Amino acid sequence: MDKHLLVDAGSGVGTLTLEQMLDIRSVIITHAHIDHILGLPLMLATIYDQHTHPVHVYASSSVISALKDHIFNWTIWPDFTQLPAERPILQLHTVDPDSELEIENYRITTLPADHPSPAVGYLVNDGQSSFAFTGDSGYHPPFWHQVNRHQPELIIVDISFTDDARELANDSGHMTSSQLQQALALLDYTPDVRITHLKAGFEQAISAECSSTDPIHVAPLHHGEILNLPKG
Repeated sequence: MDKHLLVDAGSGVGTLTLEQMLDIRSVIITHAHIDHILGLPLMLATIYDQHTHPVHVYASSSVISALKDHIFNWTIWPDFTQLPAERPILQLHTVDPDSELEIENYRITTLPADHPSPAVGYLVNDGQSSFAFTGDSGYHPPFWHQVNRHQPELIIVDISFTDDARELANDSGHMTSSQLQQALALLDYTPDVRITHLKAGFEQAISAECSSTDPIHVAPLHHGEILNLPKG
């Protein structure tokens, strides 16, 4: 999000320039699986000797505990909540379920998710436009009911599997294309929808299955793509 807010911290963080990393002030994390946090410790190490402000990380209590116990524990990685001693680069903040908080001029609302690891989605609103992100989640009507209430212009959705892998999707806490159609049927407005987390090797098949969702436009989210939301 713009220069200062990062939603999840996966491998994409490694594509940022040093200057872009130094601009990041806050990170909101959906859950503790490695593909959503692995960029955080590496980014902090990269900017450590040049940072001029701490990086604030916001997440549920389970994610904060996982970061403390399994990442920033002096065994896997230095505890950047203690370094440098006079001005630590990392500050961790617990976000309660069903809560709202103000971060970097955004109002951020946690949204319910369904995943084997405790997870949330997020609604990010700057007062003029907004988007929702499922994070990793299976088909979870409470998320979609909340989205329908807030009606963000954009929804970014985890669609990891084709329909013939529905059992695997259910077991792993992800969605298929037909489940996306079920979810969109719960909405009484027409947002722009971008799908992400597509299983490698099945991107075209998943995208094709998701294309028949008229009148709602659904398209894959592409690496490096910049999305500009309409201002209300």
